Amino acid sequence: MSQLMKKGVLLYTGYRGYSFGKYYVPTDEELSRLLEVSDEILLIPIATYNRYTDKNGNELEVVTREIIDAMTEDMVGDPNRLETIKKEYHATADRILAGNYHIKDYVDDANAYAERLVAINPNVRLWYSVPHAECWHALTHLFADAWADTIDLIKSTLREDIWSNNVQGIYFAGEDVITAGYTRFDCDKPEQDFNNPIVRSMRAVSDRIRSYGKSCLWIPYYHEAASSSKNLGYVVNLTDIFDTAIIQPSFFFNPARVDEIAIVSDCVRKQAVVDINGDIIGGKKVSRTEIGFEMEIDEQFYSKEGYPERYYAYEKGFGEFVGKHPTAYYAGCPDTMIKALDVIGKFYKE
Repeated sequence: MSQLMKKGVLLYTGYRGYSFGKYYVPTDEELSRLLEVSDEILLIPIATYNRYTDKNGNELEVVTREIIDAMTEDMVGDPNRLETIKKEYHATADRILAGNYHIKDYVDDANAYAERLVAINPNVRLWYSVPHAECWHALTHLFADAWADTIDLIKSTLREDIWSNNVQGIYFAGEDVITAGYTRFDCDKPEQDFNNPIVRSMRAVSDRIRSYGKSCLWIPYYHEAASSSKNLGYVVNLTDIFDTAIIQPSFFFNPARVDEIAIVSDCVRKQAVVDINGDIIGGKKVSRTEIGFEMEIDEQFYSKEGYPERYYAYEKGFGEFVGKHPTAYYAGCPDTMIKALDVIGKFYKE
């Protein structure tokens, strides 16, 4: 099994959405500086790539308007909300279908990064990603085959030496397991993926990457008032879908989540996802999933009052875990990541 991410960074790759073009691509000099701070790089997309080519060479769309229209009550958590959910999913489809992105676009962009990073540091450790399904929660299972096949596409298009020596695993890009009427989640059925379409797609991705002897990574957010945090606890504590779960506190972006740093610290310390009272969600942890924490910073650290103090709360809350438990830095766009290297490097050297 490949190594877990200990001091990683999230390098956003590909399209910035559906009308803004692609992310800034750092120069070789900037990538060299990045690799001096961290040699663990996650090549992460943010857009939904809805087109793919199947194993028979057929080019397909995962979700279409016809699929949304054909949704039935048994596909959602609250049947009474079916028509409302369809309308929401059509609104999401407006921008995704207009973007018309093919999964190979992400793979090509990530492969180009991989070759450049390996040329600078032959020992760099890389994580690829499968995209996410945006807000199509109840339809996420439809992406399972396309995302599993994406792993095969990465392997078949990347240089063999990079795949074998540098690629550590795959990141599952969805950040939560949303219920709230959109999906069902049967807490007492972990062996059936909780009868949840999001967890089914997680399982498909995990099984495929594990078949190659590599790791599966997840970076969910914790929100003490949201049912999704309870759901993430069940997934992490009761299943071995993920080798690593790095939890986002989100306090940097939302000061109302003032307790999240302490809660996530408790999760790391106990190596189990806990609730706000410190109790292990699901009653016990039976999985081997290693739990870590996400550091969060972006351009607002430099430009807005109050944000430096929010960031430094992370350093204070998580400093004891540096190098001991999995960590990943979110720093926004690649150009902001480069700007923040001094701050990131200082924390990682502690």
